[in-house]
Formats: sequence, structure tokens, C-alpha cells
Amino acid sequence: MGSVLVLHRGAVGRDVRGALLPVNRAAAIALVWLCACSDAPAPLRLADGRVIDSATLERGRDAYRLYCQSCHGERGDGRGPAAPGQRPPPRDFTQAQFKFGGVAAGELPVDEALLRTVRRGLQGTAMQGWDLPEEDRAAVIQYLKTFSPRWRDEPPGTPIEPDGADPWQGREAEAVAKGRAVYHVMAKDHAGCSSCHPAYLTRAELADLTESVTGVRPTAFARDLHHGRLRDTEYGVKAIAPDFLLQPLKTIGPVTAEYSREAQRRDLYRVIAAGVGGTAMPQWKGALPEENLWALAYYVQSLIDLRGTPAALTWREKLDADDRLAVSAGTP
Repeated sequence: MGSVLVLHRGAVGRDVRGALLPVNRAAAIALVWLCACSDAPAPLRLADGRVIDSATLERGRDAYRLYCQSCHGERGDGRGPAAPGQRPPPRDFTQAQFKFGGVAAGELPVDEALLRTVRRGLQGTAMQGWDLPEEDRAAVIQYLKTFSPRWRDEPPGTPIEPDGADPWQGREAEAVAKGRAVYHVMAKDHAGCSSCHPAYLTRAELADLTESVTGVRPTAFARDLHHGRLRDTEYGVKAIAPDFLLQPLKTIGPVTAEYSREAQRRDLYRVIAAGVGGTAMPQWKGALPEENLWALAYYVQSLIDLRGTPAALTWREKLDADDRLAVSAGTP
């Protein structure tokens, strides 16, 4: 009889061993013997001057084999036996490219960003949050650095964080209004996010808002104004900019007793400011004033608040009606 390995969805992490169905005893003994006979990893000297000792790498390798290898592959190339059909595909660690590194695009992430992803997972993907002992989490992120020479040649980037306190504290409605303009209008100190993400205003509303900011009233709009656009990435697949009213964001969880609105907003700031590595989402830190970065975080949070509610569906119906009206009128 073949061996069967099943991970119950509710038992990810420290309970995983208890969630394994019985396996063939001889196969299990053979697996343990093979692991015991493998060579311990050599110490890893990183470009930032740290040296990761063999014991840490061995612990990380053990954790990687148990929790990560089925998707990310034995060689870290994202081609594990569970990888086929996954969208997005598992990360290829041999490339050492990371979307949510919290650093400038193209730079290597700091350990805290990697730990955050392992701990929380990525919503809407097969990457679950792993409730591992801290020592295992710390070890496995060091082990994954053995898959690419970049870690030996390049130090991590500098984390992109707020310059100071949230400038909109106590003025949430004002921040959302400012963020709405920064999001929708392409102008100085504005991002024009709706050139990739959906617009959440009708054409008339967008024309009014743009005119109030720039003094010029637009008369033509994209046909797919209210939908995310398909963009190229550096990962070999195309990606659609998410619709904040409909789709979960990979690194932004729902507000809970342990995850406050302030923490959620800070995470939104971090993604907006740093961008998403290897995608069309650029780094906005330095390109926008600090208060406008925070205003964007407030506005996107206001959209996330509505996701999954009747109000969100009503809003989408309004935008769809605007699209139909534009088509019937023969205008984009």
C-alpha cells in the first residue's frame, strides 16, 4: 500500500504532526534514515557580515522539508509536487525576488519581512500562515537563503517605514477624502492608482474630482475604467491589479482583536510606500508627500471595510451601470 500524507487545513504548524494520517512504517523509517545520512549544511556567510551556523541551517532544512518543500520544491525552485495548478505559483527562491519585502523594488528583504510572510501567510493563495515555534521560523528563513547566491553577494535593503506618526490621526474622514483624490487623479503629488486598479467613481464624478485638482476637466476615459488592468510581472506570469471592494489583499488581514485598524493601516502604508517587487506596482515613498501616502492607506482601508457587504455590491452595480451608459452613448 502507498503512503498517504494529509494536512488538515485547521492544523497548520505546530499541530501538523498530529494531523498526519498513518503512513507505511517501512517508508517512514527509510525517510528518517535518508535524512540522518544527509550532510549537515555548511555555514552560510551573508553579504551583510552575518554567518549562519550549520545547526541553524540544519534546523531550517528540517522545517523546510516538512512544511515548505511540497510547494517550493527540494531545490527551492517553486516546483514541488503540490505546485502544479497553483495560481499564483509558489515563490522560486532561486531567483531571490520577493513581492512583499518592504524594501525598494529589486532589493533583498530584511528578515522581519520574511518572518511576517511565514507567520501570516498570503491571503488568496496556497501560502497559509504557519504557526511554528519561533526558532523554526527564524531557522527556515535562513535556510531559504541557501538557494540563491544573491544573499552571499548583496546585503538586504533598508526597510521602508513611515517617517513619523500618522499625520491624519483623529481626522479619518478628511484623510479618506484626500486619499480618494490621490488615488484617482494623475497630477503632481497624486498617484493616479486607477490607471491600474479600478476607479471607484463614475465618469462624471471622476471628471468633477479631476477638475477640482487640476483645473482641467477630462472628457475621455478608459473603457475598462472600473476594472483592474492586466500587467506584466518579472515572475513569468501576468497579474491583475486587485479590486479592493471584492478581493482580499495578500498581506492585509481583516481587523481582529489582535490586529487593530491602526496596524492594518500601517501595513497598507508599507505596501503602498515600498511597492510590490517584480510587478507594475511602483515604490511611492519619495514620490509622494508623506501625508498623501497615509491618505492613500486610509482610502484603501475604507474600501476594504466594505468588502463582502451589500454596500460593496451596490457600489459595483453603480459603476457597472456607468459603464453600460458610456457604451450606449458611444463614449469611452
